[in-house]
Amino acid sequence: MAQENTNATEGYQMKTGWGTIAMLISATGMGLVPLFSRWATRTDMFDGTMGLNAGDSIGALMACGRMGMGVLFFVILMVATHKVKTFKELKLTPAIALGGLMIGMSLACYVTSTLLTTVANAVLFIYTGPVICVLAARIFRKEPMSGLQWICLLVVFIGMLFGEGLLGFGVGGQFFGLDFSLETSTPEFPQKDVGDAFGLLSGLFYGLSMFFNGYRKDADTTARGVWNFIFAVLGAGLITIILNSLGSQPGMENWALSVHFTTFNWIGAVLLWIICGPIALGFLLVAGRNLPAADYGTIAYWEVPVALFCGLVVFGEPFTINTALGAILIIGGGAIPSIKGMVAGRKQKQRDEISENLTARLDQEPQQTGVSAELAAAPAPSVALTDAEPLKITESLTHIATKMEFEPAKSEDELQAVFVEQGLQGFPAKLDIVERTEDHVQMMSLQELLRFAKASNVGAVTYDVTYFPHADNAEVEYQLHQLARDLGISAEVIRDLCANEIREYLELDAKRDASAPVHSIVEAYIGGTAFAWYGMNDYPRLKRVILRKLAEGGQQAKSNFIMRASKAQVDLLEDY
Repeated sequence: MAQENTNATEGYQMKTGWGTIAMLISATGMGLVPLFSRWATRTDMFDGTMGLNAGDSIGALMACGRMGMGVLFFVILMVATHKVKTFKELKLTPAIALGGLMIGMSLACYVTSTLLTTVANAVLFIYTGPVICVLAARIFRKEPMSGLQWICLLVVFIGMLFGEGLLGFGVGGQFFGLDFSLETSTPEFPQKDVGDAFGLLSGLFYGLSMFFNGYRKDADTTARGVWNFIFAVLGAGLITIILNSLGSQPGMENWALSVHFTTFNWIGAVLLWIICGPIALGFLLVAGRNLPAADYGTIAYWEVPVALFCGLVVFGEPFTINTALGAILIIGGGAIPSIKGMVAGRKQKQRDEISENLTARLDQEPQQTGVSAELAAAPAPSVALTDAEPLKITESLTHIATKMEFEPAKSEDELQAVFVEQGLQGFPAKLDIVERTEDHVQMMSLQELLRFAKASNVGAVTYDVTYFPHADNAEVEYQLHQLARDLGISAEVIRDLCANEIREYLELDAKRDASAPVHSIVEAYIGGTAFAWYGMNDYPRLKRVILRKLAEGGQQAKSNFIMRASKAQVDLLEDY
């Protein structure tokens, strides 16, 4: 089971792929505890009927060895990372001590359980721990429990009934029944009821360890790890002493340690201490640094199928439909809150990314459109610039056009009258005049452009005048998609969030004289350079209406829009 999530250092970029692999390796190491514990203690690894090469308290002693290796690992890590001073300065609190003590007692009970009952029962019972943690938080920290958490608690309880064979198919001689007449022994597990009890105790202590580890999140992981495992050794040692002392009681001699290991047993013990110790713990730290807490907790459940596989394949333990249902219910009831947290975390990450992107784009809009927060409500300017800046050279007419002030747009007849006045011919463009690859020069006055053209011996110019009919649904859709492209969010989201602004835009458009040109352009081509004049009349644009509303509402309106848009965008993505 996982010990504690390691918070990534601020500013550190988590490598979730590597974190996932590390967590799977760590959980696999944890899941191999039943395999190595039986390897280390049984007379015949594959035949439980032949008993143990030690007393029944040997499981707790094996846990002491594993936790001792944990101390060694964290001390080496502490020295290697130059955190000895941090360890000395860390204030030892009851929460840190109790967190370590509980995890040591949990593992001692768990290893004992793997020797006295089936692997399925042992591992399923210990994973009642997350539910115990939730209950402890509810009782002692008065943390509220959601409806989902209560349901998960009930699901785990029902799963325990299935896993123990008290409820399910064929129970009590019925097709589906309930029977509290526990099977207290089998040839392989003569103390099965005791093993099941230790499994439940391991879950209780595991849950309490997570509860206590919920305190002092400010503590450095390595420094805290040293203290956690020191107290874990004490916790496992306490269970060992208690169980061994039972061996002095009449009729309970089987609990005395009486170790007489073979070489084969010692190999299993070393593998238990190393693979389930430093290796699993090392990868656990890597996973904690590179995975969000919810992902970390969810993947940790990989330990369960690994352990169940050992019981089924290695030891040939029966895996009934009731056991399977119990496993599904216990794992599901424990993992669903973590999965929910993982999904919520990913949603929040998506929302944050969209929010950051949208904030940046909205911040850029005043520069890109020439509409500041204070001037967003103003109509499109129609006054020509002074002669202080008579022309502007740029690579993009569109870009400069959004930053410049323009003369009012002129109709075809009005343009022809000016052409005649200047002694030039004007030819209408057959297609809309578009941005060209040559250098572009924007003239600020039509009269200036025509005088310049005439002085350059140009006899004719081209022009184009654009009229827009009153907006309909197609025009709204077109502008929505333009705005969606500019802001980087879906048009459907904008339509939903800006229904009032769309309605206002349509009302403004209805008041416009559709017979007046919206914009007009005149171009002359001199030496490969396009010289252009633009005229523009006020025209309601959906973007301008939305930006104006955001400007009027201030920073709060902008923030609300960003948050709502981000959430709506994530919800929309989930539909695909």
